[in-house]
Amino acid sequence: MSPFSSRLVVNALTAVPGAPALSLRAAAGTCLAVVNDDAACLSTLADMLAGHVAAHAGQVVIDDHDVTGLPPPRRLCVAVGWRDPLFTHMTVQANLAFGLRARGVDARVVAARVGAILALLGLDGVGHLRPARLGPEQVLRVMIGRALVSEPPVLVLDDPFTPLPPASRTAMRRLVGRLVRARGLCVVLLTRAREDALLLGDTIAYMSGPEIVQQGTALDLFERPACDRVATGFGHANSLTVRVASVEDDVVRAHLPGGLLVEAMAAPGVVADQLATLCIRPDRIAVLFPTRAVPVTDDPDAPPLLEATLTDLRQMGDHVLLRFRLANGEELLARRPPTPALQRVTPGQVAVLAWQPGQAIAFPFRGEMG
Repeated sequence: MSPFSSRLVVNALTAVPGAPALSLRAAAGTCLAVVNDDAACLSTLADMLAGHVAAHAGQVVIDDHDVTGLPPPRRLCVAVGWRDPLFTHMTVQANLAFGLRARGVDARVVAARVGAILALLGLDGVGHLRPARLGPEQVLRVMIGRALVSEPPVLVLDDPFTPLPPASRTAMRRLVGRLVRARGLCVVLLTRAREDALLLGDTIAYMSGPEIVQQGTALDLFERPACDRVATGFGHANSLTVRVASVEDDVVRAHLPGGLLVEAMAAPGVVADQLATLCIRPDRIAVLFPTRAVPVTDDPDAPPLLEATLTDLRQMGDHVLLRFRLANGEELLARRPPTPALQRVTPGQVAVLAWQPGQAIAFPFRGEMG
C-alpha cells in the first residue's frame, strides 16, 4: 500500500441523531492524533471505531473494506484504553494469548506471536507475572501487546498516557512511534494532551466537544487555524473581542473596548462595523519595556502600539511567560525567550506591546463573550 493512500477513512460518523458528523483520514505507517479536552467524546469515538458501539450513521472504511457493521473481532481495528483492563487472574502471557485462543488459533502460532510481542514491547522478563505485580507503564505495554497479537492494521489508543508519570509517558511515546514506523500501523491516538499530539501526530484533528473543527498538520493548526476555537484551544492564542473598523487587502483594523486600535489578518466572513474575535499567540507579541516615552510615529505601516502593565512574570525554563493588563482592563499573555533583560523586570512596570498584522487572525464573532 502506498504511504500516501488512506488506510482509515471515516465518513460522516455520528453517535446519535443530531450529533456532529465526524470525518477523518489516516494513512498506513502514520499516527493520526485526535485532541479533545472531553475524555467522554474521545471514548465514544474509540468505541465507534472499534465497533463496541454502533454508529447511528456514517461509514468506517479500513484498507478499502467497509467495516461499519462488523463486530469487533472482525473489525480490523482494535482499541486500547484503561477502560478495558487486563485479566487480573491471568499472567501476562495468558492475557496476550487469550484472544487468539478464543478464536481457535493453533497453539504453536499463538506461542510464536506472544513471544514476538513480548520481545517487541520489552516484556520478556515479565511474561510469567500477573498484572498486580506490574507498574503502570508495563500494564500499558501489555494492553497494547494484547491488541497487536491479532495483527490489526489500525490501532486506536484511547487517552493512553494520562495515568503515567512523566518518564513513563516519554518512554511510551517513543514506543508508539517505533511501532508506527516498524510495523506500518495506522495509529489513531485519542488524547487530551496537546504535547502527545505534537510529538506523535503526523496529522492532528482538533475536536471542540463532539465536533471535529480541523484536521491537518501541526503547522496547519498553528499557522492556519480554521476558527477561533482552534486558535485558542490548540494554539493557546489570546482571544480579544473587537469591533472591525475596516478590512482592506485582507488586513483588519479594529478597536478594542475603550478604543484601542489593533490589526490582524481577516478570516473569511469578517466585515466592517461588526464584532470579531482577534486571536494572537503569546509568542507572536513583541514586548518593549521603555526607559522613556515611546515617540509617536506617522508611519502608516507601523503596527499599532498598546500600552500595558506587567502583572505577572513566570520563568518556564525555555521561555518566560508574561501577563499584561491593557488600559481597558483586558489581559494578554506574551511568551518571550529568557533574556538577561527580562531578569530585571518586575510586576508593575509599564510596557509597550505590538504585533504585525500577519501574526494575528480575526475571525467572525460567534456570539459568546470572553
